Amino acid sequence: MMYWLLKNEGYPPSVAAALLLHGILVWIIFDRSEDRQNQVRIERPAIVATTVQANPQRMRRVEQMELQRQQQRQQAAREQERQRDRAREQERQQQEVQQKQEADRQRVAKQKREQEQEQARKQEQETQQRVAREQEQQRQQAVREQAQREAELARQQAASQQALTEEQQLVAQYQSIIHDLVTQNWQLPPGARNGMLAVVELRLTPTGEIISKNIVQSSGDALFDRSVLQAVDRVGSFPELKELPIAVFERWFRQIALEFTPQDLLR
Repeated sequence: MMYWLLKNEGYPPSVAAALLLHGILVWIIFDRSEDRQNQVRIERPAIVATTVQANPQRMRRVEQMELQRQQQRQQAAREQERQRDRAREQERQQQEVQQKQEADRQRVAKQKREQEQEQARKQEQETQQRVAREQEQQRQQAVREQAQREAELARQQAASQQALTEEQQLVAQYQSIIHDLVTQNWQLPPGARNGMLAVVELRLTPTGEIISKNIVQSSGDALFDRSVLQAVDRVGSFPELKELPIAVFERWFRQIALEFTPQDLLR
């Protein structure tokens, strides 16, 4: 082989020798390792058997230690169980606390809702009562206003009636004055007889001056009618009318009609 390597320009002899030496050492190591493992497997049971038979006190100590280890394992197991029990109890208590807190929250929320509902009900009731009071006040105010209007209307009617009565009395009074003045200046003509009637219409001024005079209804006797007009001329004016309110004068005395009969001179 060396010859072949040198011939073919391979490894030098020193490298080849080193490789061969390493191979021998590896074979020796693996071969002795297998023998050592076989010896250990053969000798270990003999040593244990000899130890057990030769040292019973050590065996008891081993048993005691094993018992202690079992007791420790049991105690550890019981402790773990107690810890689990405590954890479950804590969890249960925590759940109870959470449930109580949730119940308290729901109770508070329910109370709040009930209070809000009660407050809303009271507000609604107060609103209804206020509206009812306002409506009652408005009704009473309307009744009072109606009563006041009726009273005012009645007062106005009474005042109007009184004023009308007073005005009518005043008109009648001045009509009588005018009629009496004309009658006092009237000279009944011959041939006048009962049943004759002449109506004369006068147009006057507020100062009592006579603007015009006309027979609007003849008695059928020209002398009788003329005597009435002459009586008006003799009077000339009615200064008493100056005392009349202008409104009364305009309504009643701007134009006035007077009736004359022969019976007027007999009164």
